[in-house]
Amino acid sequence: MANSKHKISKHLYYHLSRRNFIKGAAVGSVIVGAPAILKGLTRRAKAAEKGVVRMLFTAPTMIPGDWTQFEKDTGLKMEDTVIKDDPGIFLTEIQVNDAGDRFDMISTLSGAEQSLIEGGNIMEMETSAMPNWSGMPANIQSMPYLVRDLSPTAGKVWGVPMAMNADSFGYLPEKLGEPRPPEEASWSLVFESEKTMGRSSTGDNYIYLWEALGYLKHTGQLAVKDILNPSPAEARATADFLIERKEAGQFRLFWKIFDDQVAVMKNGEVDAIRCWEPAVKEANKAGGDWVYATAKEFYLKWMHAVYIPSQVEERGNIEDVYTAINWFLSGGYAYAITPLRGYLNGRPDLAVPYAKSNGLDDISEAMKEAEEKMALKFAKEDFWFSAVPENLQEMQAQMDRVLNA
Repeated sequence: MANSKHKISKHLYYHLSRRNFIKGAAVGSVIVGAPAILKGLTRRAKAAEKGVVRMLFTAPTMIPGDWTQFEKDTGLKMEDTVIKDDPGIFLTEIQVNDAGDRFDMISTLSGAEQSLIEGGNIMEMETSAMPNWSGMPANIQSMPYLVRDLSPTAGKVWGVPMAMNADSFGYLPEKLGEPRPPEEASWSLVFESEKTMGRSSTGDNYIYLWEALGYLKHTGQLAVKDILNPSPAEARATADFLIERKEAGQFRLFWKIFDDQVAVMKNGEVDAIRCWEPAVKEANKAGGDWVYATAKEFYLKWMHAVYIPSQVEERGNIEDVYTAINWFLSGGYAYAITPLRGYLNGRPDLAVPYAKSNGLDDISEAMKEAEEKMALKFAKEDFWFSAVPENLQEMQAQMDRVLNA
């Protein structure tokens, strides 16, 4: 593939207003392993030292605790860097700051891949170099986050799934008098319940405006034509709802990053919170009684996938990169990530055999529970996350209005 990294996709312009860039930089600057534009890292177009691969993550929960098992299975060492899971920050880092000069792999939330393809920022993948690809279910292999059906890229594989889940919210069932999963609980606990007044929380970017819109749709409070691409009027109406709830005293805070979620759950500031599933696990390690909701109305379904920056094509370490990527499709990664985070990778069927062959703990119950949970949640109609909805700029502006109210 010809390297065309300076061809910026039209989608990038949704993110690069000066206001949004400064806001994103201010948030990202406090994260360990922040991007180059924030930390002043020098460009390293060449490969890292022999036997080392470097990966940029958009969520710390994709990291399997540590890389001990990865190193044992692959003979490689991993250098990981994490940035905030904000599509604007991510696309800026890849398409403006040439992150491919410094990283051999990148992971991102579903929906940003078309921008990367159009910008020439990622390479087409060779499935023959990934033995574990062939055993993956066909409905996963064909997902648009991995394989595009648009000419001229139809049928080409661009990404490999790392992990997927269906997000909802955490809550304290005993304190709130609510049922435990698998019985359903309503998103009202986050958005408009007297039970959680002043003690609920959601996130601070447009994703969470989107979820409020989903709640309004499913409770009949707002007619929504296309939940994946809300109109400016629908985005504004959703912001009006959140501002009304904020002024009524519903929200304790709007969190920024994963650590914020865990902190407010552990210290007792909230009783219900839109959060990532691993946050519930972390809070319960400290003696909490949190559960992750079987949501009544909808889920935000997502996939993190691995992509190869175009610069790797000339770097001379492509074999190591494919070795690392195939590990994310292996029983080793499934064994590490599912019990720890509750996520599934592309090959959960390999986890139990992997554990047995390596003399590790039996995780068959954890795998069964995760697969049953995922089947239940993915059966809900709404909705799969897309990082670049058509009216993203308006959604960002409306969420800013909520935060500034």
